[in-house]
Amino acid sequence: MRETDLLDCYLAGEKRKPFEWGKGNGDCLLFLLGWAEIATNRTATVVWRDMYRTEHGAHVALEEFGGAVAAVTDVLGAPRMGSEAKRGDVGLLEVQDWFLGMICTGRMWVLRAGEKGVRFTMRQPDMIWPVGFR
Repeated sequence: MRETDLLDCYLAGEKRKPFEWGKGNGDCLLFLLGWAEIATNRTATVVWRDMYRTEHGAHVALEEFGGAVAAVTDVLGAPRMGSEAKRGDVGLLEVQDWFLGMICTGRMWVLRAGEKGVRFTMRQPDMIWPVGFR
């Protein structure tokens, strides 16, 4: 059995929080960015939190910046192509015209699924960024 680590602590804390557009790590993209900032000690050049309060506001803010891919790339650099994700890496899953932020737990992925809260899934993201978490 492995020891509890920073990712376990992050996920445990986030499970107790509600979904909130633009608040804390409360929506699907901020959930991913919050982890990336903690794990890498880097921050986004845009202060996303409190910039919007609705799904429409999130779409507008992200469009103005260049999209969800650009927002993650701002913190982590270019996505990794052609290799498996490692525990702590992050990804984006395209769903309809939106991206859901995901965090790799090793065998599964976790995401903030709207009002359903933090959920695990076997679905693989469309793009993966290495976080360098060990």
